[in-house]
Amino acid sequence: MKKFKLVILSVILGLLLCACGEEEQISEIQQVRNNRIGTIASSYAIDIISELAQDPEYERLFGTLTYNEMAVEVSNMGLNTDGYALANAITSFQKGLEETGAILSKGEPVITVDGNEVIVDIEVICERRNADIEMIFNNDFYNPVMTSAAFNARYTMAEKMSKAGLNTVIGMGTVFVMLIIISFIISLFGLFSKQKKPDKTEEGINKAVEQIEKKETAELASNSELVAVIAAAIAAYEGTTSTDGFVVRSIKKIKRQ
Repeated sequence: MKKFKLVILSVILGLLLCACGEEEQISEIQQVRNNRIGTIASSYAIDIISELAQDPEYERLFGTLTYNEMAVEVSNMGLNTDGYALANAITSFQKGLEETGAILSKGEPVITVDGNEVIVDIEVICERRNADIEMIFNNDFYNPVMTSAAFNARYTMAEKMSKAGLNTVIGMGTVFVMLIIISFIISLFGLFSKQKKPDKTEEGINKAVEQIEKKETAELASNSELVAVIAAAIAAYEGTTSTDGFVVRSIKKIKRQ
């Protein structure tokens, strides 16, 4: 029984030792792979992309090429990548180098393996401010291909806070300006839609007066002889012979009790 237990323990220990040896062997292979990708990123990729980003002839040389044609041209320089990733990398380097100035020196690559991707982070010393470059390659020992590259300038905490404050002020200012414009447009709508409506009361009074005047004129026209007699009586009462000084507009009969 004791011999049987010893045999089982020996088998288990052997399997564990094999597993540890295999794991150590895989780590060594991955380490060699990481070193190779780090060398490509530090010695080839950064120099090629930064050179293209600062080359004034870049647009003339590569502006008419497709992404695949750009990838072929760069592969001849020692960097395997696809054209889309290269175009994005050059754009990122152009924007970053405008802020930092030219690259003066490069630090040691820091490599992280994430599944099928190898992420390479490299600190660079530049003329005006330092920066961090991140490159991503596929985890292939024989043909590592760069799939992404970004140039990130470093900012102090004060610069970050200042930039955040400026963005906040610009955002709030934009909102207030838009609100003022919207309020002005709404006020114009009210001004255009407001029209002077005729006063129905005044219109009714004017019509009533016109009807009364027409009625009185008609009555005077039908009683012309009576009007002449009354006008002559008024003139005699006033001691004049002419009726030009007054006009008889209406005649009303007074009821006496």
